[in-house]
Amino acid sequence: MLNKIIENKTKIHTRDIQLATYPHTDGQVIVHGVLKDQRYTKVFDITGEVKEPGIVHHLDVKLLIKPDPLMIEDVQVQMVHVPLSECTDTLDTVEKLKGLEIKSGFSKSIRDIMGGKKGCSHLCNLIIVMGQEIVQGWLAHDRRKKPLIPKDLDSIREKNFLIDSCRMWTLQGPKVKSLKKAIESNQ
Repeated sequence: MLNKIIENKTKIHTRDIQLATYPHTDGQVIVHGVLKDQRYTKVFDITGEVKEPGIVHHLDVKLLIKPDPLMIEDVQVQMVHVPLSECTDTLDTVEKLKGLEIKSGFSKSIRDIMGGKKGCSHLCNLIIVMGQEIVQGWLAHDRRKKPLIPKDLDSIREKNFLIDSCRMWTLQGPKVKSLKKAIESNQ
């Protein structure tokens, strides 16, 4: 039903987020995220000022990720286009990302560091979304070579950020069950 409704409509706003991972060293990767908000119609801001169509936000974030544990080692952020020059004042929160582990609670940690009144909600949102790319990109980088099957489940629980990351990776989920089988058949 909704497809039919938007079929002949003109967009009024889009948010595009692009994420990519690049190899850096044997264990490190660089995760690149870009957020672009575009307005397609003239609007009035809360003061009554006219805002013409165009790019509203263009944010560019690069994170250097290291393994064991998976962690943000370095960060580079550019606010290519923002609605107010003062928006760039929120970049003071970026340095606080260095040393942050990618594990359960990552999104909450990002909100605690740069969310709400502390920073830019758009930058915070982009970096939260980048968390999933960090995991998927680093795994794609790391799994180009066949991993060693662990001795037992306990030996990987504290190092493996995937356990309890979603329903498939709970201790009773299908991925952990197949991992347990692989461990048993390898002994």
